[in-house]
Amino acid sequence: MDKHDDAHAAGISAARSPTRRRMLTLLASLPAVATPKSSVRPLAHSSESEAEADSISDLFVAFEALLIKHEASLWRCDRLEAWLLAELDHPRVQLPTPAGIPIGYAADADTIAQHVLPGRRRHRLQQVLLRRQQRWIRGARACGLTKAQEQEAALDTAVREAAAATLIAAPARTVGGIRTKLLVLLAMQEPGEAFHDCSPWRELRLLLTALNTFVEP
Repeated sequence: MDKHDDAHAAGISAARSPTRRRMLTLLASLPAVATPKSSVRPLAHSSESEAEADSISDLFVAFEALLIKHEASLWRCDRLEAWLLAELDHPRVQLPTPAGIPIGYAADADTIAQHVLPGRRRHRLQQVLLRRQQRWIRGARACGLTKAQEQEAALDTAVREAAAATLIAAPARTVGGIRTKLLVLLAMQEPGEAFHDCSPWRELRLLLTALNTFVEP
């Protein structure tokens, strides 16, 4: 791998992370940019400390920092896997298919068993697949892909815990805090673009828009 790979990680596109892509799309769709540090007056009593009122904002900063780290981790996994694929190709075998039928591949022994009758051909394909899988595992360890994937999985878990277990569960004392929690909830949980007009995602988006334009008297 090129030595400058890590240097490029800081400037990767947010499109690599589904959660961050959804969050940025939500922000862009609002009448005004919704940020945790809102100018809307807090709903909490004036006697409450500033630290208490801004807890959601601080949690969001930590959450977003984890998202950026996760993006960099995804980028590195993609680069390492692309390099390994160029060296070894996919750990799979081509299935025997009659003429005129699209070529099929198997990446596990069960798929081979489903498409190839018992006998020497099935055994041969399974053995070839096993060797290719073992070679891939050795290559992934040697080039750092295995470690990079473990780091990505750990960061993904950290992002979800920071959002679900910490930020969303934290008490909100301002309109901005409620808005931020709703933004993170949508970014983390919305299945995808195909569900934009489905309940409850459509209604939650409408609530986010309403909160974004809310001004206390």
